[in-house]
Amino acid sequence: MHQLRGTIRNGQVVLDAPAAWRDGTPVAVTPVTQTDELPDDDSSPEAVARRLALIDRIQPWMTPDELATWEQTRAADKAFQLAQWEKWAAEARGAVP
Repeated sequence: MHQLRGTIRNGQVVLDAPAAWRDGTPVAVTPVTQTDELPDDDSSPEAVARRLALIDRIQPWMTPDELATWEQTRAADKAFQLAQWEKWAAEARGAVP
């Protein structure tokens, strides 16, 4: 079953859309918290704008020097792995020289 959304009006739950559940289906109603306000499947322009605003608030977790060091290490690792490719492939085939 999927989640239904609605609003409390005059002490009653008013759903945003009709429920496709059979009459008598038990439900649990809990208030939406600030963090639950935006469902993951909401792709409306407003929801996308809110997500982008949240992403813009994220601070970098590496300094520029740390990033440069990380990129150099990755490049060196890639070069090493590419240089070893033929040897590793031969070993995997069982043709160790």
